[in-house]
Amino acid sequence: MKFDLTDLRIFLAAVEGGSLTAAASQNNIVVAAVSARLRKMEESFGLTLFERTGRGIKPTLAGDILVGHARKVLDDTRKLQVELDAFSEGRGGTIRLLSNTNMLSEHMPQLLGSFLRENPDIFVTVKDKPSFEVVNLLINGEADIGIVASSADMSGLESWRFVPDRLVLVVPKDSALEGPVAYTRILDHALISLDATVALSQFLRRLANELGRRGNIRVRVENFEALCRIVECGAGLGIVPESAARRYARDMSFRTLQIADGWAERELYVCVRHEQQLPLYAQKLLQHFRAYAEQKRTI
Repeated sequence: MKFDLTDLRIFLAAVEGGSLTAAASQNNIVVAAVSARLRKMEESFGLTLFERTGRGIKPTLAGDILVGHARKVLDDTRKLQVELDAFSEGRGGTIRLLSNTNMLSEHMPQLLGSFLRENPDIFVTVKDKPSFEVVNLLINGEADIGIVASSADMSGLESWRFVPDRLVLVVPKDSALEGPVAYTRILDHALISLDATVALSQFLRRLANELGRRGNIRVRVENFEALCRIVECGAGLGIVPESAARRYARDMSFRTLQIADGWAERELYVCVRHEQQLPLYAQKLLQHFRAYAEQKRTI
């Protein structure tokens, strides 16, 4: 089977125009050349693609089948050309971004929303991973940009201070607890948590394991809003970013307590393996993150 994209364009032009003359005019070639190309396509397939009549041509059943595939091939080719053009100019491509739970829920929606609005040719895949996994994936070249907690070993990576990431304890309004509360005491109570696969849940589970403890998880929910709502009802305690606690406290009735352990006071860092080796479009997102961090520090 021997044909090329030009053959497919001529074939579609002939079908849509209903004649060899229409195909020749649209592709700026002579009618004889159109006829020769279409004949070679038929010979290549071993099929008759057109019925030739006194009024022009119309596709056979085999021709109709080819029409659908030809349109898809040409559409995909145009999309590929657009993407490669954008890629070669540094305007477009897909960025692989990894982050912890707090960043994804508290800062990332605004950050990515404004960036994607300004860069319509750029796409971003986002995954929620614990900080130590983010570091390993960056080092292994399996991600472009990562957001990690300051407790992570960032050796071998280029990193920049990003935003604060304090974790706090939310408790029912009538709870007798007073802060700061040590994690060992928190584990004595019923807990409301995010899904077990979420980075924050994995982090808190690892801390409990190091203490030889296991959290008494009453229910797992999809987001911090649902977590705070259940705590408000008096069903248990929960650990959330301070920014989330402040936001939901405006409409809910619960108390926020400080956590006594040092890990609750964290800074987030944005990391890459080598900034200059990133595609230009990924460098744009990195610069966007750093500008956001600078703005936060000056407020």
